[in-house]
Amino acid sequence: MIRRMLRENRTLREMFPGILLYGIVAQIILALVFPPLLYRAVGLWAGIVSGCAMAIHMAWCLETIVALDEKGATSYVRKTTILRYACVCVLLLLIGFLKIGDPVSFVLGTLGLKIGAYLQPLTHKVFMKIYEKRTGHAYPDGKEGE
Repeated sequence: MIRRMLRENRTLREMFPGILLYGIVAQIILALVFPPLLYRAVGLWAGIVSGCAMAIHMAWCLETIVALDEKGATSYVRKTTILRYACVCVLLLLIGFLKIGDPVSFVLGTLGLKIGAYLQPLTHKVFMKIYEKRTGHAYPDGKEGE
């Protein structure tokens, strides 16, 4: 299911490089500024993975929503949003109580989802240029018949 979504959903594919780039930059900053490297790194990368999982879940929910009527879609969005937030809260509590990683770094890693969304237009342009150089054709925009 995840592979199919990644194959078919270009926006989702283009978000992940932004999330990973953010994770690398955040890791470098954490390594330079805050001493317990492993503790902070575990929290950060758990947050990055959490952000990626949230992006996949949101894309899956959007696929489902388009088949529902307005009332059903609104209800479904609320339920799935609460589910995502609850999962992140549970992970945050587990990381904090079990002292597996830094909870603050986890939250910073989860914010990678937001950064990835902001960087998606930039990664889209980069993907377009790479695709055009490799194939000599315009980047497919997903619209059929054009």
